[in-house]
Amino acid sequence: MNSKIYLSLLIGLTVVMSCSKMYDNIEKYAGEKVYPGKYDTIIGRIGFERVEIDLMKAGRIPAGQVKLGKAVKTIVEYDDKKIVLDTLASWLNIKDLKVSKLYRFRVYTQDDEGNISVPQQIALIPYTQTDLANLVITSPQALTSPSAAIFTWPGSLTTALVNYYGLKYSYKDKSGVTREGERAQNPRVLMSNLNAGTASTIDFNYKVIPKVNGVAILDTVWTTRTVQVNTPVGSASFTPTELGVLNANGLSNFIFDAAAAVQKLTFPIHTTTLQDLFYFPGVKEIDLTGGSVFQMTTNSYNRNGVIDTIGRGPFVPFARRVGDMPATSTQFLLDLLDLGTLTKVKYVANSMGIDAQLAPYVSRGLVEIVGKPDEALIPLSPFLLDGVVQDANWKLDVEISPATFPAGTGLQNVLKATMRAKNGTLVIQIPKEYEFDVAQYKSLKFKVYGPPKSVISGTYAPYNRLWMRIMNYSFAFTTESSFGQQYWEYSKDAFTISDASLQTWTDMTVDLSQSVGKHNRVIVINIGGEPSLTFAPTQDIVYYFANFRFSK
Repeated sequence: MNSKIYLSLLIGLTVVMSCSKMYDNIEKYAGEKVYPGKYDTIIGRIGFERVEIDLMKAGRIPAGQVKLGKAVKTIVEYDDKKIVLDTLASWLNIKDLKVSKLYRFRVYTQDDEGNISVPQQIALIPYTQTDLANLVITSPQALTSPSAAIFTWPGSLTTALVNYYGLKYSYKDKSGVTREGERAQNPRVLMSNLNAGTASTIDFNYKVIPKVNGVAILDTVWTTRTVQVNTPVGSASFTPTELGVLNANGLSNFIFDAAAAVQKLTFPIHTTTLQDLFYFPGVKEIDLTGGSVFQMTTNSYNRNGVIDTIGRGPFVPFARRVGDMPATSTQFLLDLLDLGTLTKVKYVANSMGIDAQLAPYVSRGLVEIVGKPDEALIPLSPFLLDGVVQDANWKLDVEISPATFPAGTGLQNVLKATMRAKNGTLVIQIPKEYEFDVAQYKSLKFKVYGPPKSVISGTYAPYNRLWMRIMNYSFAFTTESSFGQQYWEYSKDAFTISDASLQTWTDMTVDLSQSVGKHNRVIVINIGGEPSLTFAPTQDIVYYFANFRFSK
């Protein structure tokens, strides 16, 4: 064979064999799947008979902005169901999951050629009607009379199992009339016009968001609970909360039928609660001023060898109830006003802190507001406390209405104060059931007559000043205020009596505006500002005071 022909055949054969081996490299990939882009995460949250599933770390974005290669569809599989979405989705809302069980969800993408991505998988248990029926809702407490019932929830309706947002109620009264209403936070429901001695039912429909393992589900739901209440017969008895108050009103027979005949009740301003009004459906008039039935309370002290009592006597304008009466107590009064049984309520402005609640009834002529004078003198005998009860160094000989005192114009309630220890202190204090009404009386005013300059010179020069301190209780009596100690003071030199003003009646005004919002009930007037010295004056240091009064 010609050598050239032989060489050509050899080259051709080599090329054919080389091409054949090239396709061998492709054959080993035959049958492999080409996956479209997949979702980069899967996070689930449960709702009521549904779940929400987030599929992208970038968050929830519009479908048109989701780009996952050639993928164009989203497919969800669970149980025997398959949901195909013709778009890509950054999150899913899967509904109609009515069975309380574990659902396993597979989520993947698909391209136009039918290729699918690697699935993301998650297992979730939705919250269903079965769970809602078994949800524990705090039961109300019921206060009953022959014709009414009041439901309250003393604790929060929000618990570890549920967040509470409101309720609706519905019941039929003895006339067959359906009574309905709504309540928000701190609900309280009154059923009225009921049959005595029978069982009545009421439906409460609660608006809540249940929690699973302490985490709130996605949805707000309503769940109904029916409560049955038994009303007592009229011959049954009840136990009043304010027994002493009702006794002072001349009542001792606490039978429902007897209470129904009572038409007027009087309460002192320090009343703890008005709950007992619930037992008196026939009352027409309520006096919240104390009237002629009540006087101020008293507090007694026995300490450091001294026994003293403060309080008693008629209510003074500058004292009000300590702390506002809670709305849960006030509501018993509002119930009677709303039911139309009350024709008159008498109330001293700001005395109980319920002015805002009563305001709507003032314009209707049902509530009479008793005003207060622009100034109110402080009766000294009931409210001066011997300072020794607090501290022996506070010793001050106090004489009310002394036989002789420096002449002056318009003097009232004069007292003589003689220093007997280096920190001699005048203490004006009202009983712990009250606080100063500084919302109306923002100033304390008085007249002071100082000793001769010769008596308070040299070592005793500091005794030309009055140190004013305001507090909730005297330091040694910490249990006298449920609001703690809200103490404040003026500087020791804020109320200094100049040499020219000694031995003359000098007017003093103490701004009490710092007390607004506090529960102050004690005024301490220290003569000298507690100087550091040995107290042994050769002459008595004597001060006179007069016209102690609160002023608007």
